[in-house]
Amino acid sequence: MQFKTVLPHLIAIVVFYLVSCITFAPEFSGKTLVGGDKKAYQGASKESSDYSRELEERQNWTGTTFSGMPNYQILKITEGNQLIKLTSIFRGFMTGATGVFFAGMLCAYLMFIIVGVNPWLSIAGAIGVSLATNNLVLWHAGHATKVYTIFYFPLITAGLMIAYNRRYLLGALLFAFGMGMAILANHPQMLYYFGITVPLYGLAQLVKAVRTKTYVHFLKASGALVVALLIAIGSGANILLPTQEYTAQTMRGQSVLETPLNNTAGLLQDTGEDKPAKSGKGGGLAWNYAMQWSNGFKDMLGTYAPMAAGGGARETVTKDDEFAKALRKLGLRLPGKEISAPLYHGVLPFTEGPSYLGAVVWALFLFGIFSARRSLTVWLAGGTLLILLMSAGSNLYGFNRFLFENLPLLNKFRTPNSALSVSAYMMLTLGIFGVHNWLKTLDVDREKARRQLLYSGVTAAALGLFVALVLPNLLDWSGPNDLQYAQRYAEYVQGQMNNDVFLDGLEASRRSAYSGDAWRSFLFVGLTFGALFLVFAGRISQLIAATILGGLLVTDYAGVNSRYITDADWVRLKSTLNRIRANAADEQILQDPDIHYRVLNTTTNTFNDSETSYFHRSIGGYSAVKLRRYQDLIDGYLLKSDQDVINMLNTKYFIVQGQNGEPEARVNPGAYGPAWLVNDIERVSTNDAEFAALGTVPDLKSTAIVHDEYADAVAGLNPTGEGQITITQYQPDELVYTFNSSSEQLVVFSEVWYGPDLGWNVYIDGEPAELFRVNYILRGLRVPAGQHEIRMAFEPTAYSLGVTLSWICSLLIIFGLVGYAAYAYLQRRDVENTAVPVEDMPRKKK
Repeated sequence: MQFKTVLPHLIAIVVFYLVSCITFAPEFSGKTLVGGDKKAYQGASKESSDYSRELEERQNWTGTTFSGMPNYQILKITEGNQLIKLTSIFRGFMTGATGVFFAGMLCAYLMFIIVGVNPWLSIAGAIGVSLATNNLVLWHAGHATKVYTIFYFPLITAGLMIAYNRRYLLGALLFAFGMGMAILANHPQMLYYFGITVPLYGLAQLVKAVRTKTYVHFLKASGALVVALLIAIGSGANILLPTQEYTAQTMRGQSVLETPLNNTAGLLQDTGEDKPAKSGKGGGLAWNYAMQWSNGFKDMLGTYAPMAAGGGARETVTKDDEFAKALRKLGLRLPGKEISAPLYHGVLPFTEGPSYLGAVVWALFLFGIFSARRSLTVWLAGGTLLILLMSAGSNLYGFNRFLFENLPLLNKFRTPNSALSVSAYMMLTLGIFGVHNWLKTLDVDREKARRQLLYSGVTAAALGLFVALVLPNLLDWSGPNDLQYAQRYAEYVQGQMNNDVFLDGLEASRRSAYSGDAWRSFLFVGLTFGALFLVFAGRISQLIAATILGGLLVTDYAGVNSRYITDADWVRLKSTLNRIRANAADEQILQDPDIHYRVLNTTTNTFNDSETSYFHRSIGGYSAVKLRRYQDLIDGYLLKSDQDVINMLNTKYFIVQGQNGEPEARVNPGAYGPAWLVNDIERVSTNDAEFAALGTVPDLKSTAIVHDEYADAVAGLNPTGEGQITITQYQPDELVYTFNSSSEQLVVFSEVWYGPDLGWNVYIDGEPAELFRVNYILRGLRVPAGQHEIRMAFEPTAYSLGVTLSWICSLLIIFGLVGYAAYAYLQRRDVENTAVPVEDMPRKKK
């Protein structure tokens, strides 16, 4: 291989290193970006992480969140999957955001190169795919797994395209590798949104096969990809099998109660809807809950003009802005040259910033619609339209309600606006493929290339002018929370608050911000098409054009990125590791030598708070995949502060607001303890009855509620409650107790039920016994008379089987890639060795 062939790729790698290192330069001085979800992860994962390090063995259960739950979606499962060993290579052996975004560029570059795009255009496209504003906003917010997943889409795309281009083995290997890495990244929702667009490409290829009568080729490619998909799923079995098993028991599975609770916390029954949600065979989230973050028209318009919906809830404006003028008119003194303004007026509950896809990306996307290969246009343009419509959620009711109830697995996901996260990749990819195809067309059919440039340019100009000139007269500049904003500012106004002055100034600022960004985007669109026109006119080379496009992408994104990621967002890594600090109440509780208790923190949003879990075993927590039974308990009893239910969860401490306004700890003397013996059993025949009995049984410490499905487990048992049960050892995946009683007893453990046959096993003196459910949410055990050791261990078969399958399938992918690379190298070497030197070729006679 000649050096001049390798040189562009070496340049690409150097460029990616430079762009990554410059963009995330603060990381090299020991700083990192802090996001809300990072904080949530830190609290929820601490116990599992600490014990896993200490015991040198993964813990699959955590006792600090919602009284106990599997941690499959808290602490990512990596055991077994050998693909993880390749991540450092793709990240250029760098850590943090620098390495991850380098990997994003490298994966996109590999895709473009593999399918034949020239290196210079590939570099520009790769930078754009990685540095999209939405990716940086996601990273800043702590949604790292979303970013990881999106960055492996190019490898999946390359595999698809190569397979249908008759390179079946290489296509299948790339597809399996990309899909395997995306599964490993562990954000199923992003992979799902991208995955539902892929059949459009398959459909386009099928139509082509029918038209050209190449059925065998289509079947070979499709078959190879199906096999690759199965192997990729196998490589991710360590994550997928436990998660699938767990999901069925969570809010995203079927309802447990025969009559689901009427609430908005995630149960199947709707509130305020005239048409009930269908649970489907696999259950799912409630429509209202799943659709809470649905984009409105202005939010989607923000993909082109970032301030279309006002950006984020706290934008910065100058003192000369209309909103600042209104505040001064109201008598407020404004310190500094800039102030914070509530400019967001979209329909989302709140947002940190817009899902800006990029003006240059929009320009290239429109160009790609006219110039890319038809199959790619059907897939990437049609898929983008589908994603945009799905992101509207409840604001496009009929369309999305139909999909929600009929599209497999869709009702397992929430926050439809996050679907836009995959759009930037799809749109820019179509644009780069369009430019690539257009450059080839330019060499053979100049008139066709002229028409493609003209039609796409006119379309982009018309849309840009419509957004900048017409829409401002049609949009409503008010927001649903404007009166609340006015009330907040009223505290600083002397005298009567004039809401009209406040609202007029706020709406004028919003309109001005929109107009500025609309024209900004129009300018970038014009510059993009200007570069393409110069190529058409022969004024600049393809290398210069690719450099200009790359520069426009970086400049466009950097201008918006800098609004939402500033120097103040970068903090010392050491300080972030310690930023969850114990307050006086925490310190007081932690002095208790008996560690076997739980805590209820009333000073926070208890069931959306992970900080308490950092220090204590909390009955609250933060998770989008709470166990369904526990969510029922929250809605039916814990939100109502039912003391008996709180006691049976062994809540020894309350954290409450003290008289001085600071949190303080209070002891709950009624906590039942880690386990207890009952003297009565109340049998029930339905889940509704079992749940209702929690509120009707006079004393849950003396009476156990047992469903008839466990009738055999308690048949003939007449407990007296006499004896002792004491916990002697604790780790998340294993609990040990000593028991002593002169007669057979029923023990109730203050541990969350997860079963049956989902991993929790119990042994009495080393012999297997049967755990069964009591009190709707807890575990019970029938123990014979005498003195015994009871050991409960979390030993999920789905985890061990998944790890084994993952190990086998991930090695198949790696060996397949290595084998193919070795074969290709040997083939190339043989060709070079058998080539006849020019000087040895026979010459024609003159």
